[in-house]
Amino acid sequence: MPLRPALAAPSIALALLLTACGGEPPASVTQNLPWQIEILPDGHSRVFGIVPGQSTLLEAKRALDQKADVSLFKAADGSLSLELYYGRIQLGFLDALLITEVEASGEQLKMLAEHAENPKAQPSGSWKLDIRDQDYVTIQDWRVRSLTYIPTSVQFDAGMLEKRFGKPAERRPIDEGREYWFYPDKGLAIMLAAKEKDMLQYVAPSDFQRLKEKLSRELPRSIMD
Repeated sequence: MPLRPALAAPSIALALLLTACGGEPPASVTQNLPWQIEILPDGHSRVFGIVPGQSTLLEAKRALDQKADVSLFKAADGSLSLELYYGRIQLGFLDALLITEVEASGEQLKMLAEHAENPKAQPSGSWKLDIRDQDYVTIQDWRVRSLTYIPTSVQFDAGMLEKRFGKPAERRPIDEGREYWFYPDKGLAIMLAAKEKDMLQYVAPSDFQRLKEKLSRELPRSIMD
């Protein structure tokens, strides 16, 4: 299986770890890997211990054992979205940036916007706002809508993706060097990129069509946005 250079380092690290552990790696490095997607009896999916569309932000925090920076985004068209940015996090033996999109009604987001502070213009034309401390308690029972996983210690190629995730239902070019791989039965969309970070987005399988339509309308936003 061909590997890009960035993929070699974690593979070597894992091999050394296997040797040190007598050939049996600890569960902490063999679990919570991005291709370990469990489809539940009710049709939802679980990844990294989180069930998109069901898990609350508090449950996600417990599953990841890490705090997140919370930001409210106001797009150029006035639409609002709430995201939790976990920054660099180790899941299994891989490092990644992890972002959670929150499921919230228009009224809930409007309430947060009325209290929000420190608006900062973003390259995309949107605005990033900080929610006030009192609202952290309010949102902890809101649900995770989607997860965005951006690997920083590996760079996938087509062969690696097929081996780990299987053949996609659809491959859709974005522009030169980038394309989407769609897995509706897993609730997963992967952006495979030749010259930048790959991006994996997880939703409930029942919510996949919404995600696909959103990706079809928008170019991927920079992680620094």
